[in-house]
Amino acid sequence: MNMTPVDAKYVLLFLYSICVLSCDVNSWFFSDTYNDVDARPHVNEPASHSTRPSPFEINTADDKFLLEASIAKQLSILDACHHRVISELEGRCSDLSEEELAKLSVRLFNCQAAVEKRQTYCCTSDMAIADCTRDMDSTTWNAYQV
Repeated sequence: MNMTPVDAKYVLLFLYSICVLSCDVNSWFFSDTYNDVDARPHVNEPASHSTRPSPFEINTADDKFLLEASIAKQLSILDACHHRVISELEGRCSDLSEEELAKLSVRLFNCQAAVEKRQTYCCTSDMAIADCTRDMDSTTWNAYQV
């Protein structure tokens, strides 16, 4: 059987159209993965264990804030204060200097003092520890040391 180039084009076009119609290649390339409305996950339904895990997760500042807020709602005032102080740490406790540990102690002491309606002591990261503890009397100083 001798085929001319024109006949070969028609045969290739015919084979291509059969492949496209039977394999539905266009929908495979150009559609989203949820063609069926019922297959789409519903927003109000809880996630089941059968869902595939995401290959990565992006935590936004809003997500972190919402997580912190949900945790803080369940805590006592003292525990919420402790949680806030600890969550402000930017590294590991083992990486803190003696000065930073002392300031952390003042901030945690302030949590307890605030709950007891006692005097608190301003202590920011740019202050020296001597400035943080300067106004403490001897009883308060002893409690801070413990």
